[in-house]
Amino acid sequence: MSTHMRWSMLLLPIAFAGFALSVSPAQATADGLGSDKSVMIRTAHGREMFAVDALEARTAEAKRVNADLADKFGRLPVPAAGYEITDVVIFRLSDEQPATLVVNSHGGATEVTAIDAAPGFYAASCDSVASAISLADALASDDRVLECYVSIAQPVTLRDLPTDPGFPNQWHLRNTTMAIADVNAEDAWNAGYDGTGVIVAVIEGGWQTTHEDLAGNFNAEASQGSGGSSNHATSVAGVIGAVDNNGLGGVGLAHGAQLANIYFGNDQQNADAFGYRNDLNDVKSSSWGPWDLGLLAEMSSVERTALEEATATGRDGLGEIFVWAGGNGADYNDRTDYDPYTSSRFTLCIGGIGDLDYRSDFNETGSSMLVVTHTSGNVRGIYTTMVGNNYTSSFGGTSAAAPLAAGAVALMLQANPNLTWRDVQHVLIDSARKNDPTNVDWVVNGAGRDVNYNYGFGAIDAGAAVALAAEWTNVAEELSCEHTQLVGVALPDNDPVGVMSTIDVEDMINIESVEIIVNATTTYVGDLRIVLTAPTGTESIFTVPREDSQDDLNAYLFTSFRHWDESSQGIWSLTISDEKAGDIATWLDWSLIIHGTAGTILGDLDGDGDVDQSDLGILLATYDLLPGDPHYNDDADLDGDGDVDQSDLGILLAVYGTGT
Repeated sequence: MSTHMRWSMLLLPIAFAGFALSVSPAQATADGLGSDKSVMIRTAHGREMFAVDALEARTAEAKRVNADLADKFGRLPVPAAGYEITDVVIFRLSDEQPATLVVNSHGGATEVTAIDAAPGFYAASCDSVASAISLADALASDDRVLECYVSIAQPVTLRDLPTDPGFPNQWHLRNTTMAIADVNAEDAWNAGYDGTGVIVAVIEGGWQTTHEDLAGNFNAEASQGSGGSSNHATSVAGVIGAVDNNGLGGVGLAHGAQLANIYFGNDQQNADAFGYRNDLNDVKSSSWGPWDLGLLAEMSSVERTALEEATATGRDGLGEIFVWAGGNGADYNDRTDYDPYTSSRFTLCIGGIGDLDYRSDFNETGSSMLVVTHTSGNVRGIYTTMVGNNYTSSFGGTSAAAPLAAGAVALMLQANPNLTWRDVQHVLIDSARKNDPTNVDWVVNGAGRDVNYNYGFGAIDAGAAVALAAEWTNVAEELSCEHTQLVGVALPDNDPVGVMSTIDVEDMINIESVEIIVNATTTYVGDLRIVLTAPTGTESIFTVPREDSQDDLNAYLFTSFRHWDESSQGIWSLTISDEKAGDIATWLDWSLIIHGTAGTILGDLDGDGDVDQSDLGILLATYDLLPGDPHYNDDADLDGDGDVDQSDLGILLAVYGTGT
């Protein structure tokens, strides 16, 4: 059994215990977690207390004491197991100087190496966990060091909730019961696309590379090895690329693609995984995430840098494609926004719908949700491979949705190998199918796009995606703008109205993604609701009140795709409200970062740089006319549905008064 799988097996009882039980500081000491075994460790998220066994070992299992998560009565949650402390210190320097020289001035390291996947970062290997802890503290006091922390493997939860019964057919590829409720593999295959020439890596604890239905597609050169394997990872690999026409099991959506095996783990291992052989690997699929369950989770800076570097330099500069499972925490009021891996503009956040084409019962909602695809959660599960040359018909969770999406991306890259990582987002959004059309959460954003907290922009249609990809012209160079607003006010306690802060953006960007960074002090972040409103009126909800006793928002980053294709220009507002009594929060400041391409003004039909009465007149002159009428104006079809109607009028009125 691999170390990674040992962590995940420990998570289930801990997750339930963490919400059902608590201990006092005195009980923690009595349980052997007192000062004799507890130690403060500098981690990627700050100084945290752990109960560590075998400090003199090279790696040590540990429990997080959670001293910062005391409830309102001062009780601590049960210590969280499943951590592994390493003997490696990750650090970054303030200027050009020999990293080895800096480390040697403090002693304790046996080797210093650059982390290629994250330029500017170094790893200092020590002879024990204790030495690494000491070195991190020493480096933190050195003015030449921008940041440093011990590399730690955190508990993760595998996004697989195979609770629904099923039978051994692959309805997610061809649904004979409800024809619309599948990924439309047949149209893609019939067009000649099966993923040939594309390599898809599974980032996890290892899948069975010798499985009879997978071995034929295994690419050793693109892999970190072929060691330990789990049912979960083996099932993920099968959804992507199980071999076709071999008389065994089922078939992967991208059965012509090759599969690579890459390992997750601690901060450094994850960064290395994100950067590993991106000259060979085209797509990387992750069906795991932080153990958050409604809590705001964090990503280390070395991981975040590695993700950004991979999208900048991978695939010869076109950018590595990272596909991520959106999460199964709906029962815990979890959101994709609380997970830094899925709330990232560098990843494709994939949600789940079932064989009846509506939301899977576990599927999380969020502003970072991009698209959805099929998995368990309505009636049937997914049929795929398992360890030991076995098969299952009950794989599920967003763990199954992510690799199905990764398979669809592989087909797209076969159709057009020149797609950048941003073009892949465009094609998926433009070709998505509006599933569950009567769902009340569907809204039309300011660019006329249907978007939904449950489904993002809709369900992946592999047939439509490859057809669009094949004729796609790459989008223009990415532009970004950033604005910061000081606030410095205490939020009214137990008040849903809260405080609004605005930023007036003059930059003209056709939006792809929007990020906000929030700084606030509070003793209970779960009291806060955070909502961003665009000039068009489109909202992005980032947090809602829940049970989360963490302190403060320290430069916490949220990402939204809900404003796709809207114009950046105009007044953006962020509202934060403290909706539970007893904890005072102070909002310090926030930043708005908008990414996209050079924009035109939506609704500027006469091209004068403003949306005004003249443009309204142009739209009304062609209102309700059909294409082909001599007075029909295609430019006034702002939502692109082929008609100039009430929807287009609403879009124009939403942006009325904007411009230069």
